[in-house]
Amino acid sequence: MPIYGYKQYLRLMRPLPEYVERDSFGIPVIEPQPIDISAVNNGLWLINMKNLSTKDKNANKKIVHAFCYDPVLRRAYNDPLKFLARAAPYYAVSSFDFSMDSKMDFKSILDATYDNRWSGAFLQTHGKRVIPTVGWTDPSTYDICFSGLRDGGVFIISTLGTNNIVSYREFILGYCEMRKRFPNTRIICVGDRIEGMDDDVCYVLYEESFGTWDKHQDYWQPKLFNWDGSIPKGV
Repeated sequence: MPIYGYKQYLRLMRPLPEYVERDSFGIPVIEPQPIDISAVNNGLWLINMKNLSTKDKNANKKIVHAFCYDPVLRRAYNDPLKFLARAAPYYAVSSFDFSMDSKMDFKSILDATYDNRWSGAFLQTHGKRVIPTVGWTDPSTYDICFSGLRDGGVFIISTLGTNNIVSYREFILGYCEMRKRFPNTRIICVGDRIEGMDDDVCYVLYEESFGTWDKHQDYWQPKLFNWDGSIPKGV
C-alpha cells in the first residue's frame, strides 16, 4: 500500500475512532446532543454552509445547515479538515445532505446515507456539536435512511422540493415514519410547513436560513409555536 499523508489517508480511508458505534449496515452513528430549538431565530440562527466566513462575528450564534447542491457538499466531504476549520467557530453543524431519490439503487442510497453520517461523526469526534440531517425516499429505504441515528436529540430536515403530489406523498410518509421511530427527537425544518406536519416542529423559511437574518426581531415569539414543548398538546 502506498504511503499517504494524513489528509490523503483521511480522504481515501475515512478513519473514525474505535469508540464511534456502527449500525447493522456499518454506518457510523451520530450521537444526540442537546440543542435549544426554542432559541432558533430568537438568538440562534441558521446559516448555509456556502456562506461561512472567518469574519462572521456572530458565528457562535449560528447553526450551519447543509441544504445545498451536491458539488458543494462533495468538496467539503473530500477535504473534511478544511471544512472543520471553517466551521469551528460556529455553534453547531449539520451532517451533509447528499441527494437521494427513489430511482437510485440500493448502493447509491447506502452511500449517500453513509457519507451523511460519516461527515457528522467526523465533526463530532473533533468536538463539534452536530445535528444529523435526515432525508429519505420510499418506504423500502427507511431502514437505511434512518440508520446511524439515535432518539432524543435534534434532527434537521427540509421540505424543499416537495411541491408536487409524488414528492409530497413520499416526503410525508417518511416524515411520519421518522417521528414514529424517533418520538423524543426535536425537529428543525428548513422550508415551508406542509400539510400533515406537526406543530412542534421548528420551521425556518429557506430565505431566512443563509446567515444574514441574525437581527433580534421584537415580534418573534417562538413559544407561540410551542417549539420548546412547554404547552401540553390539546391545550
